[in-house]
Amino acid sequence: MPRVMTIWLPRWPVQRRLLERPELRKVPVFVCRRERRGVMTIVAWAWAEPPRTSHRGSRHPDIPPGTSLAEGMAVLALAHGSRACHVAEVAADDPAADRSVLERLARWCRRFSPTVGVEEMQRDASPECIRLDVAGTAGFFGGEESLARTAVWTLAARGLHARIGIADTGGASWAAARHTDLLATPGSRSCRNGRVRKPRWAVVPPGTATAAVAGLPAAALRLDAATLAALGEVGIDTVGGVLRLSAKSLAARFPPSLARRRAEFLGLLPEPPVAPHCAELPRAARTFDVPLVAADAVADTIGAVLERLVGDCVAPLAARGEGVLALQVRLEPAVTMFDACGSRSAGAAPTVIDVGVFRPSASARHLVDLALLRLGRSRLPREIESIVVEVVATAATVCRQRSLFGAADAAADGEAAALLDRLAGRLGRAAVCEPRLVADPQPEHAWLAAPPGAAGAGMSGAGVVAGRRPVWLAPRPVRLEALRAGMVSVAPDGPPVRFRLGGRLHVVARALGPERIETAWWRGPTVRRDYYVAETETGERFWLFRSLRDGGWFLHGVFA
Repeated sequence: MPRVMTIWLPRWPVQRRLLERPELRKVPVFVCRRERRGVMTIVAWAWAEPPRTSHRGSRHPDIPPGTSLAEGMAVLALAHGSRACHVAEVAADDPAADRSVLERLARWCRRFSPTVGVEEMQRDASPECIRLDVAGTAGFFGGEESLARTAVWTLAARGLHARIGIADTGGASWAAARHTDLLATPGSRSCRNGRVRKPRWAVVPPGTATAAVAGLPAAALRLDAATLAALGEVGIDTVGGVLRLSAKSLAARFPPSLARRRAEFLGLLPEPPVAPHCAELPRAARTFDVPLVAADAVADTIGAVLERLVGDCVAPLAARGEGVLALQVRLEPAVTMFDACGSRSAGAAPTVIDVGVFRPSASARHLVDLALLRLGRSRLPREIESIVVEVVATAATVCRQRSLFGAADAAADGEAAALLDRLAGRLGRAAVCEPRLVADPQPEHAWLAAPPGAAGAGMSGAGVVAGRRPVWLAPRPVRLEALRAGMVSVAPDGPPVRFRLGGRLHVVARALGPERIETAWWRGPTVRRDYYVAETETGERFWLFRSLRDGGWFLHGVFA
């Protein structure tokens, strides 16, 4: 009997943007589509990390898709105050990009099943679901319940919120994923801070889909608004009511889409998954006549096979000027094994190794080294039947013409990139980052930790005056010692004339300023400072500021 698992990613257009720009998790995000006459309608919206205290006690306002942006902002202001509207991010709808990233994620989900598909494109809507055939792979993960739990928390580790349903058909699993709160078993419910959270997966036992889903709303059959309205006119609002209709009534009173969805739900009409478009992404596999024993083959046989497979994947990409950004290596275990009593038992789950680089790489040796680095820390199946290498993401490689005397610099740049990839493979990609300047007048917020060579490299400190920022910035402003002869400055609001730092007296020869910096009103307590570039008689340059709240003087940085 076939078993289908549907992975639903609620509000996928918003989740995709949060995946690309994690800093948007702290602000409301609206994805809108421009309609006729310039009206902006909301496709999806979310606030991943809302404030703990909300205006008038409402944490999650209900703003359904299709609402105008003006109405959505008004509802948000009633729930969280007008400040939330000022910091909200409004992005244009891009269904093509949504589907492209979803297809990339579907290829990544082949760790759960080799048969993966993407939800068919609906009219004026982006796909949000990934479908997998898990009839032969659920046993590798300890059963369907364990597979659903593993998939949910594996996606959560990547920053994705998913709901999962498993049933006999694609339509039934889609309905289960959308209504996990009504179909979930007690084991899928979790508690946090004493409150029961909404379950994230539901498993419908084989052969019970019709009875289990009968009480769900008729919209669980993936019907459009016109069909739902026609059903409502005759008093049918549940899946069970639709299933009780005769074929004659369906053909005479309702659109043909209702009969098609009903047949797909019951399994009378095949619904093959739409395979992700990956014709341009290479894939190579090697199946062994005799399964390899992993304990004896990691260093020698697996390394040699990986080098050959990765080379086959890299060669066509290098021919068209592209390199690998993400690579997936799957070690497929033996399908069945025999236990001590001689009976057949299910093998282990496949081992999946994800290899990612910061810059596109066309070096098979470098990619194999990264895969072996991760492989040495992974739990391998006892017997390996096949090895599959699949390219998940690619990008154009940057080729530079070497100068006569600059070859060493180019080689050093490549070695630095390889070092970053190895550090990321050993410590994790989140542990390797570089500071990037952003346009923010407040020094503490004028930078962010970004991946090396990320797309955000174009951001710079726009609006920051050149030469007015020190090369060294203290983690926290250092309060200057008060002088016995009086204040640091002569006039109440004047520049500094002398100050004591670490028991040493500094006399200011000249001071440039003031430059007033104030925090934004949405960042909490107000901070108001007057900054000066103070050059002492000994030639040292310091970045000092006076706090306008208490008049105290602080050292914030030192110039070269």
